[in-house]
Amino acid sequence: MALFKSFVLGEVRKSVANITMYSGANGYSIARGKRSTMRNPKTPGQLAQRAKMKALQKVSLYFAPAAELGFPGRKAGSTFYNAFVKANMQAVTVDEEYNPTIDYEKIVCAEGSLQDGTLAVALNEDQDMITITQEAQSRWSVVANPTDVLYVVVYEKTGNQMIVEPCRNRQENGVTTISLDSGWVKENLEVYAFMLSKDKRKASKSKRLTINS
Repeated sequence: MALFKSFVLGEVRKSVANITMYSGANGYSIARGKRSTMRNPKTPGQLAQRAKMKALQKVSLYFAPAAELGFPGRKAGSTFYNAFVKANMQAVTVDEEYNPTIDYEKIVCAEGSLQDGTLAVALNEDQDMITITQEAQSRWSVVANPTDVLYVVVYEKTGNQMIVEPCRNRQENGVTTISLDSGWVKENLEVYAFMLSKDKRKASKSKRLTINS
């Protein structure tokens, strides 16, 4: 960097070759050399991170019906899409060519401090129906209110379709059935569950469920 006064150029603000000139204090001008080399922003780590982000941004569109409910405690200004991507970076791996793979067993479609519920999931393929059997709770705390409601998410991976079904609250025993769309088969399904407070301002962390036949 250099300071100079030029009676010919006056106060200059321009770039010439690799020199940038602009006005300074007390009538002086400043000349600063441009950096001749730039750091490469495409390191392997950065490329892997970008590939994961891109894959999750796409998946977040399909999981939006669940994520909109499942991330109520996000910071002001953050969308549920942002919250979903941030929560699921560990669910994506990339190969040597930075092709991403989603591990749906690790996907999180809800996050929070509430206690999860006790339930079982069964599939009746003859009737295209999933059955949710829910057990009542009898002990309550600040993270387990009797009015918290169980939500079940059924995701069909090949068509990227989703059903989000509210079931029963914590103090109820019972069975909820979810009718599947035509063509959905067990091998293509992922099922998740989470609890949501009555005012929809608190959630539990979702858990992936194993489907029983």
